[in-house]
Amino acid sequence: MSNVNSALSVWQLVIMAVVPLALLCGWIITIFIVAREPRAHAAVTAWPTAETAGATVGGQDQPMEPPARRLAA
Repeated sequence: MSNVNSALSVWQLVIMAVVPLALLCGWIITIFIVAREPRAHAAVTAWPTAETAGATVGGQDQPMEPPARRLAA
């Protein structure tokens, strides 16, 4: 004997499709947020302040180049 009312209605099928899709999107967004590289907070503090904006370092008008790094042998 078969159950005549065993067929799912449209709203049940929609819920069965939307819930896993929403969970998948949430999981992917969470992975991208967690996998981001952290911001460089040191770069924010390196901005010149109002006191040092007009001053030059070492009497030069242009920024100094960083010292050359030696390669390890």
